Amino acid sequence: MKKSISFAGGSQASVRFTAGVALTCLCIAVGGSLARGDAAAGRAAYEKGDYARAMSEWQSAADRGDADAEFGLGSLYELGAGDLKQDYKRADYWYQKAAAQDYAEADYRLALIWAAGGENFPTDIAEAYKWVLLAVDSRGVWGSLAADLKIQLDKVTSPAQQAEGTKRAAAWKEARHSTKDKSIAAAVPPASATAPSGKSGTTGCPGWPFPTLPCTEQFPALPGHAAAPDIVPPLTALTPPRAVKPPIEELNEALTEIECASLRAQTSGRGSATVSGTVPSADARAKVIQFAERFFPNDRPEIKVDVIPPPLCRSLADFNAMRVAGLLTTGGMSFRLNNGANRLHEGEPMKIEVHSPSYSVSLRIDYFSLSGEVLHLWPNGGEPTPRLEARRTHVFGEPANGRVVNAGGAPFGDELITVTGTPSPVDLGTRAPVEQAVDYLRDLKIALSRTNSPSETPNVVATLLLRTMP
Repeated sequence: MKKSISFAGGSQASVRFTAGVALTCLCIAVGGSLARGDAAAGRAAYEKGDYARAMSEWQSAADRGDADAEFGLGSLYELGAGDLKQDYKRADYWYQKAAAQDYAEADYRLALIWAAGGENFPTDIAEAYKWVLLAVDSRGVWGSLAADLKIQLDKVTSPAQQAEGTKRAAAWKEARHSTKDKSIAAAVPPASATAPSGKSGTTGCPGWPFPTLPCTEQFPALPGHAAAPDIVPPLTALTPPRAVKPPIEELNEALTEIECASLRAQTSGRGSATVSGTVPSADARAKVIQFAERFFPNDRPEIKVDVIPPPLCRSLADFNAMRVAGLLTTGGMSFRLNNGANRLHEGEPMKIEVHSPSYSVSLRIDYFSLSGEVLHLWPNGGEPTPRLEARRTHVFGEPANGRVVNAGGAPFGDELITVTGTPSPVDLGTRAPVEQAVDYLRDLKIALSRTNSPSETPNVVATLLLRTMP
């Protein structure tokens, strides 16, 4: 399905859209941070809609026991993402591997698929009850969601099913503890393995590489080198005092753990805190609230967070990352759409009124669609980059000022307009009128990193979320 935004003069730029339901669900399901190599590459591929590549990357990482990748594979199979056929058996296999590594989201998803059942995967309410009990134990956001699910399961399960589920949960915990105990025993040699100093034999010091040499507390001196004396540094050198960070700083660091989010915590002059920005799901918003309660237990910050599903959340997160890196700032420049209306109807002209900061800037005005593409409104089609003098206002889209832009058609929903202002023009090369947002934002970041804007005239950005409708 295509959505077109038309320009006066007959030209059109088409923006491709895709259905967002499965995409949104998958972002919610994957949830946790995929920090290691292939797992991170899998997440990046997923967010581009390249599910085959995500499968390949996650499979590689899962083969090495990466819990994030195991969970990602389970999500792909549960949802039947891309060309995959929905397969609860395989989803169960990978979710259980992640659950074995205390992955709380996996416990929760297992409870759901066993309660729902599917093709060649019969419903087992007792098994669902087992997993929801394990998920509740995790506490945190997923524990809270599991607690709500347990209330629902309590209404549809018999006492016998609940008892069986409780029994299975206890058996799972016992098996997990047994596995952990064995791992610890394998990693830490028993005390009896340590022989007295100076005694030879195969029962020498733990980890000793030369069992034929006496067991001593020092590594043997190499030929031509004297053995280094044991020097115990003073205690203060070993345990430096830990710097205590302000709660607002700790909260901002914690907020970076939320994937596909653009968040910022600030304090007012009175000391009250506010968290503002966007997240990809209601679950992620619940995690924001959890972090706020952790660092401000006595005076919870005000939460001004909107839920923006992928891929728009990724574009906003990229802009936020550029702000955090010091490549962009917010404030000083502003704009509004159609005299303050944040809604656009199909075919309605778009008038974007931009107010420049206290210095002149070159502008880039971009429209980010819910399909993950970006339409360059100004400049577009080889036209010069518009420049606005200090403290001036200009309305783009007015017939008297040049090109007129009309809103496109279906599908409708939340979309994004951004205005980026730079004291010096930014060279992004020749670009197509419509391209993938991830490619454009990557190149924009590189170009901004090459500019040297003084602190008094920084690069600025303003963003506006709008709702399109028929």
